[in-house]
Amino acid sequence: SDISFTEAVDNTPTFMSDYFYVGSRQITKSVEGKPDAVVISPPTDYSLRFTIEPRADADDWRSIILFTTGGDCCKYGQGVPGIWFHPGTTKLYIVTGDDSNGDNNYDLPYELDLHKKYAIEVHVFGSKTSVYVNGALVSQRTIGTRAPLDQVKVYIGDP
Repeated sequence: SDISFTEAVDNTPTFMSDYFYVGSRQITKSVEGKPDAVVISPPTDYSLRFTIEPRADADDWRSIILFTTGGDCCKYGQGVPGIWFHPGTTKLYIVTGDDSNGDNNYDLPYELDLHKKYAIEVHVFGSKTSVYVNGALVSQRTIGTRAPLDQVKVYIGDP
């Protein structure tokens, strides 16, 4: 298998090789303060794909998924990537940090409709980062260098 799991001391699943999941499954929110997984030595080039159905907006920032070495802003490693809803909206805020700007971010140019499913893709390869919604390219930018990271925690929802 390309993925192997071990249990860390606190029973958090730890991915020991290439991190990927193929297929569909409903994911539930992380238990507060506990990551869903820890990625050992993740690649600096990656693709993240998921489907989301916004059901309401909220007054505060709402985290959807966060890959972090610790914290959620604004150093490199604190959003590799991180995806949030802007306060009071269903507009996505997407961070794909790099060495010179840990908060290298993009705002989706529109809000997502409530009660509608969206396929979101974030690709970071070489010097480009691209964001797709339902297969349509909505943002493509140049991204700086990214040093390899270790022990990247994965949170579904707010850490």
